[in-house]
Amino acid sequence: MTLKRIAISLLLGLAAGLFAYFLAWGLFTTHPELGMEPARGRTLGIWVSIPAFLASLIYLSARNRR
Repeated sequence: MTLKRIAISLLLGLAAGLFAYFLAWGLFTTHPELGMEPARGRTLGIWVSIPAFLASLIYLSARNRR
């Protein structure tokens, strides 16, 4: 059961990171006046995936304890 929670949390974290990456990449590509390279979206995606993984892991653990 624990391995299943970790796998689901990992998938949710990766999905959130990819989603943030594509949103940031699209924003930075279409708006060069922001002065940010589109490759900076990768950093944003990584920073989003870590809290999303931890939050989903905590949520799934708390939900199953009830």
